[in-house]
Amino acid sequence: MAYSAIRVEHVEKVSRIVLDRPPVNAVSLELLEELHEALNVLEARDETRCIVLTGAGTKAFCAGADLSGKATEPGSEGRFRDLGRTALDRLETIPKPVISAIRGWCIGGGFALGMACDVRLASTTAKFRTGDAYIGVVPAWGMSLSRLVHFIGRNRSLDMLILGEDLDAAGAKEMGLVTRVLPEETFDAEVAKIAARVSGGAPISFKAIKEATRAQYWQSAPEAQEIEQRWADIGAASQDFAEGKAAFRERRAPVFKGL
Repeated sequence: MAYSAIRVEHVEKVSRIVLDRPPVNAVSLELLEELHEALNVLEARDETRCIVLTGAGTKAFCAGADLSGKATEPGSEGRFRDLGRTALDRLETIPKPVISAIRGWCIGGGFALGMACDVRLASTTAKFRTGDAYIGVVPAWGMSLSRLVHFIGRNRSLDMLILGEDLDAAGAKEMGLVTRVLPEETFDAEVAKIAARVSGGAPISFKAIKEATRAQYWQSAPEAQEIEQRWADIGAASQDFAEGKAAFRERRAPVFKGL
């Protein structure tokens, strides 16, 4: 499929979704629609074992909503909000690990998209902002007012949302927002290395990890435990479990098939 607001690229078992709306990859209705379509395609693509979400260029991962575009016109706000909310749900529920690779500005809707990913890698150039209150916006995608407190706690969430100050990559790492901070000079190579390693993991295990982790804040601890037990039974009966044990004994890399 041809896209106009994103690009999709494949390198072996890793697929990259690149938000591509210069100069700052601002979110539009078209971008969200194409993001949904790309995630649907990659979920069904057997060759894809890991997805990287990133932004084109070095200025911004994504600087939030395109306030000058159709997304904020009367009559469009509801669809824009719904697409944003469901985009976060898709990133969390797609049964393949998703890595956000963040360089430059990561603001508003861009912050929501980046934080919804399973692993969040930041360049030393990354800058984060949740200053919606200072442009008269109530966050409505299910991140800042729904998920963030589960990710980093009450006090840190309120600090970010009420102060609305810029946060550098080191600060984001200290708060637990990002997994690692990588040097800008080697950022692409380091992201590719990490994604390649993740793409070699067992698909059944990743499905279990994502579903049970999400259940901890969308459902309950007992329901998460039920999910864990269900997936443990599936995993124990899988070909991948047998392959993992054989590879360990034979001191070789396993070849998982998701079966």
